[in-house]
Amino acid sequence: MRPETTPARTYPPIAIVSDDLATAYTIEVLKGAATAALDAGVALHTTYTPEPAERAHPVPFEPEWFTLLKATDYLGLIVLTSPLTREQHASARRIGLPVIMIDPSGEQERGVASIGATNWNGGVDATEYLIELGHRRIALVGGPEDSVPARERHQGYLSALQMHSLPVHANLVSSGPFAYETGLHQGRRLLALPDSERPTAVFAASDTTALGIYEAVREAGLRIPEDFSVVGFDDTEMAGWAAPRLTTVRQPLFRMGQEAVRMIVDNHHGRPMLTTTPVRLSTRLVIRDSAAPPR
Repeated sequence: MRPETTPARTYPPIAIVSDDLATAYTIEVLKGAATAALDAGVALHTTYTPEPAERAHPVPFEPEWFTLLKATDYLGLIVLTSPLTREQHASARRIGLPVIMIDPSGEQERGVASIGATNWNGGVDATEYLIELGHRRIALVGGPEDSVPARERHQGYLSALQMHSLPVHANLVSSGPFAYETGLHQGRRLLALPDSERPTAVFAASDTTALGIYEAVREAGLRIPEDFSVVGFDDTEMAGWAAPRLTTVRQPLFRMGQEAVRMIVDNHHGRPMLTTTPVRLSTRLVIRDSAAPPR
């Protein structure tokens, strides 16, 4: 007679919404969330925020969409990099839908749980490493101006320069989407500066941006790191695939996804989510081959 087995306990699903599902950054966070959801017996329903259009059904962040999630017993909502307005936060609170923000955009709403990395520390580490190599004109190709992580990395960059009594050159600092095109455009601009103004190194606020800078350096007939040094941020798989391999700041993307799911499941079990202080997971600099002392 076969022994009876107890079926694995399952719970209602968790919704996760991102503004882009195709980036290496997003995929790594989703892998962590999916792993934690599988371990907890929770389904993970993933969607993205589409461009505004006429649609027959509620789309993410419309008031009716929050109501639909609650009516179908979702445990909670994870929002990855997308902004939520004060009214949207209020809609979720009104119906009792737990929300966790990962690397939020826009103004941070008080009383909302959020998860991110120690972006300021990472910005300091990346910039100080270049300073220690001997660079004095270090550019920053940053992220979107409304991104909390991008602003924190920017502040880390400025702090490192200040700690080493180095001036901030406005023409060496730029912002834009965490995208290859941003790195390519800003890399071309930086390398076209007169010799007396041109940087010898750049801190890119994402690995994807750094690879765009790689292409701009190649177009200019220069070499990395012999002629120009590059440091990125994220440590996605592409950092190890790049040629030369990219020195970058590793943020625990996989764990960020895991922690978001764990917090929602814990909340379901009666352990309230911490909302007074953002959860910050440690970064560390991974040294590879893309930075060297200036010529």
